[in-house]
Amino acid sequence: MMRKQRVTPQGWPLPPRLTPAWTHRRAVFWLRLMQAGRVHRVHGDLLALGRRRTGRRHAALFDYGEALRREWRARTEAGPAGPALARADHPNYLGSLAVVRSLVDGYIALLIARAGGTAPHAACEAEMRRLARIFAGGDPGFARIGGWNSWDQLGETAIRRVPLDPGASGASLEVVMQETFAAVGLATLRILRAAERSEISADAALRCLSVLAGRTAAVLVGTADSQPEEATLLGTVADLPELGG
Repeated sequence: MMRKQRVTPQGWPLPPRLTPAWTHRRAVFWLRLMQAGRVHRVHGDLLALGRRRTGRRHAALFDYGEALRREWRARTEAGPAGPALARADHPNYLGSLAVVRSLVDGYIALLIARAGGTAPHAACEAEMRRLARIFAGGDPGFARIGGWNSWDQLGETAIRRVPLDPGASGASLEVVMQETFAAVGLATLRILRAAERSEISADAALRCLSVLAGRTAAVLVGTADSQPEEATLLGTVADLPELGG
C-alpha cells in the first residue's frame, strides 16, 4: 500500500527522511523558501545542483524539489491570474536558464555586430528596450517566475549585482532592466575595444564575454546570490580600460 504524502498545515509537501544529512537540511530549507514565496531561490538551487549531480545519488532530493514546484504551479494556476502566471513548462519561461541565456547571448551577438559595423546602434537600442520589457513582465509571450520578475526581487538584485547607482531604486523595474542591459552593452564594448587594441588576447576576450553572459543570466534568473559578492556583472571588466581613452 502506497504511503500518503505528509503535508504541512498549509498543504505543502513535507520532505521525506533523506540521507546524507545535508540533503535533508536542503529539503527543509526549500520548504521554508516556498512558504515565504521565494520560488526563484528554489528554482535556482535546483539548477545549480543539477549541474553538479552525478547519477542517481541525490534523486530523492530532486524529486522533493519537483514536488514543491508542482505544488507551486498548482497554486499559481488556480489563482486569479490563472495561465498568465509563470509555468515551468512554458516554452519561454524566464526561469529557464536556456531561455534566458539565449536572450542574453543574442543581445551580446548584436552588440558584437554593432562594433564590427554590421548592425546599427538603433537595433541595439531597440533590443535593449525589448529585453527590459520582457524581464519586467511586460511581454505576454514570456512567462515570469512567480513573484521574481518584480521590483522587490529582480529590481533590487540587479541594483546590487550589476551594480547600478542606488538612485535607481526610485525607478520602475523596466527602467532598471534598461540600465542593466545598457551596462551589459558598455561591458561588451570595453571587452571588444581591449581586444582590438591588443590589451587582451582574442581568447581572453571570448572568456570575458562568456563570463559576462553567465553573470547577466544569473542576475536575471535569480541565482546570482549563490555567487561571491565580488562576482558582479561589471566586475567582469573591472581590470579593463574605460571606453573613450
